[in-house]
Amino acid sequence: MSDTTVYEIVWVLFLRPIQKMTTLTPLKKALNISQSNELTEAAYHLPLQAKRVLWLCLIQCYFNKNEPDDVSPLFSITVADYQKYFKVGVDTASTDMKKGVRALASNNVTFYPREGEYEEVTRPWLAEAGMKRGRGKWQVEFNYKVLPYLLGLTSQFTTYSLVDCGKLRSVKVIRLYESLCQFRQSGLWVTTAEWLSERFMLPASQRTNMAEMKRTFLTPALKNINESTPLKVGMRQDESGKLIFTIVDRNA
Repeated sequence: MSDTTVYEIVWVLFLRPIQKMTTLTPLKKALNISQSNELTEAAYHLPLQAKRVLWLCLIQCYFNKNEPDDVSPLFSITVADYQKYFKVGVDTASTDMKKGVRALASNNVTFYPREGEYEEVTRPWLAEAGMKRGRGKWQVEFNYKVLPYLLGLTSQFTTYSLVDCGKLRSVKVIRLYESLCQFRQSGLWVTTAEWLSERFMLPASQRTNMAEMKRTFLTPALKNINESTPLKVGMRQDESGKLIFTIVDRNA
C-alpha cells in the first residue's frame, strides 16, 4: 500500500458463501481513508452527504489481492457512526444519511480503465439500499461491478485523513485534495483543465473559460487546502496549457 501507513481501522470483509454485513468499530486513533487510485481518478459528482456515506463504507474495505472476488458488496452503516465521525446531531445525521444513500442510489460513476476493451465505463453505484425500521441503520449493497474499484484493481491507493477532509468546504475541493494526495510523495502533479473538467464534472462556465476556472474553483480551493490540511500546494500553467501542481506534505 503506497503513501502513509493506514491505521488499523479497517475490518477484513467476510467471504461470501452467505452474504454478511461489515460494521464499523470505535476508533482509537485518527481516522485515515484509503481508496483505490481508480476511484480517485473516476468521474462522478456526489453531494457531501453521499460522499460521507461512501467514506463510511470505504473505511470498512480491506484490499485482499489474493481473493478479491470473494469479498461481500454488502455494508452496514449507522446513524450513530455518521453522527460520531462527522460531529453532527442525531437528527442531522439521520437526515444526512438518508439523503446520502438516496444520492448514491440515483447516481452513476464513470471509470477509465487502463486496459481492456473499453476506454470508459459508466455504472450505477448501488445494487440496493434498505433502512432497518427504527434502528438507525442502513444496509447498502454496491453494484458488484463497482466493488473492485472500491477495493482496488491494483495495489495503488490514495490515503488521506478524514479529519482534514472535514475542514474542506465542498465536495469538489475534497476531490481535488484526494487527487493531490495521490501525488504527495512525488511532489508533482501535471494535468490539464480538460481532465479536471471531465473528472470533477465542472460547470460549463469553468469548462470553457480557464480564467473563470481559476477564479471560482482552483484559487479558492487551493487556499482552503493550504489552510486546512497538511498539504502546501502551488499551481502554475505552462506554455502548453498544462496545469502543474507542486505539493509539499508538511507532515512528512
